[in-house]
Amino acid sequence: MPTYEFYVNTYMGNQIAEQDFPRLITRAGVYLEKFKVTDEDKLNMAICAVAEAWQTNEQGGELASQSVGGWSKSYQQAKPKTNEQRLLDAVKMYLGNCISARWC
Repeated sequence: MPTYEFYVNTYMGNQIAEQDFPRLITRAGVYLEKFKVTDEDKLNMAICAVAEAWQTNEQGGELASQSVGGWSKSYQQAKPKTNEQRLLDAVKMYLGNCISARWC
């Protein structure tokens, strides 16, 4: 299981706060157990990506609108992703086609 230091220094992540990391990385690790991955480097990168996707799911999805005073920001997708699709997309980034068969 990747450490927070791996997340910050190797994965170069900056979305997950250190206090939330143990919860999210554990859930991501359990999610990836079904994929029988043997390459530890790819697995750790995928776990970090899934942890970030999991956090996005917990927050209700991608940012649709944000305003602070006179400043605002909005993102909109043609078709919003489901929670499961968001997790699978994170896995695909590092494990590619391995996930379609559910083993590597």
